[in-house]
Amino acid sequence: MQNDYYKILGVSRYATPEQIKQAYRIKAKLYHPDINKNPQAKQAFQLVNEAYNVLINFEQRRWYDFKLKYPSTTGMRPQNKTRSTAYESYYRAYTRYQQAREEKEDFVKYTKTLLDKILFYFLVVSGVLAVIFGTIQLIFDKWEGINSLSGLIFGIWFLFFLFYGWNLIGRK
Repeated sequence: MQNDYYKILGVSRYATPEQIKQAYRIKAKLYHPDINKNPQAKQAFQLVNEAYNVLINFEQRRWYDFKLKYPSTTGMRPQNKTRSTAYESYYRAYTRYQQAREEKEDFVKYTKTLLDKILFYFLVVSGVLAVIFGTIQLIFDKWEGINSLSGLIFGIWFLFFLFYGWNLIGRK
């Protein structure tokens, strides 16, 4: 049989009615012509509906399983290939779309990670420079009050909070 309803819905032959309903909802959202503007979406949606209506009805499903098991006794012949071909070509196009979307998401994630690292290291260098210049100011001012310590204290606290925040983010 050309149109295997189980393959169309993506469920096993032993799927429960709940699993069939869940698979139908997913496929219906995917191929509904109002949502999906692909010209072949209507045919794919009709196939999904046909598969669901047969598999959800206990008697029709029993007869369908019998026809799958014994095709010669039921007089079944291979059906028209246009419906399954349309579904398969649409499925291939959708799979390519999903792969392109995942590649784009991976690129965006990589870019964000790279920018985060660059920003982090820039801030670390800024904190280290604050500590260095605070120490230089302390040495040249020869301990003239709290103002000579302010640059050093700022640099140390800046680095402390930077590493503390980085560790909290890294734990998620």
